[in-house]
Amino acid sequence: MGNFLDEKDAMARLGNNKKLYAMLLKKFNGDAMLEELKNKLADGDAGALQAQAHTIKGLAANLSLQDLKEKSEAIESAVKNSGSTEGIDISEITVSITATNEAVSNWLSENA
Repeated sequence: MGNFLDEKDAMARLGNNKKLYAMLLKKFNGDAMLEELKNKLADGDAGALQAQAHTIKGLAANLSLQDLKEKSEAIESAVKNSGSTEGIDISEITVSITATNEAVSNWLSENA
């Protein structure tokens, strides 16, 4: 499996402030992001799907959620390159969000 939560990277980004990281992670809602992604895909709106993938990518990068960043980046690129939602597969990001949710939950239970 991938690297779902990179604490070392997050601490470097946040000046070793675990309290701040915990506060940010508590706001992370992967299920809501996945639901939005599914809705954009179902709507067939390539621009909205690309924008949602970009938003997830940025959030994941800021929170050092590496696998999720990579999976959302792949969707963003695929939509950008094709200009369509046709053939866009979100199964990998679905797995990544589930694993990321678990990693976040585990980190919070150990650190917050």
